[in-house]
Amino acid sequence: MATSFVNATSSDIGVAETTIYTVGASEKALLIGCNAANVFGTIVPFSLILRRSSGDTYIAKDLRVMNGENIEVMKGRIVMVSGDQLIATAGIDAAYDVIASLLTGVK
Repeated sequence: MATSFVNATSSDIGVAETTIYTVGASEKALLIGCNAANVFGTIVPFSLILRRSSGDTYIAKDLRVMNGENIEVMKGRIVMVSGDQLIATAGIDAAYDVIASLLTGVK
């Protein structure tokens, strides 16, 4: 499989966990960036989680972002393997929009 850059997006992230991206079977991906924009009217906590079969790891937990502002959630890169999921949650429904940039088809 050839490598390609993709943007995984999700809008109106809230209290319920939202899956931003899932790595396909027998694949790997490189998470190279993630931007979260607070589209709510006040400061709301935001969390980004890497879910693996062995459990959850927070990339960011309860970040506070001013209303109308955005944040680059991570620096560096994270290798994701088959079945890994990128999950987002917020303290209030419909509070954040997220764009995750990935390189897929990594060997």
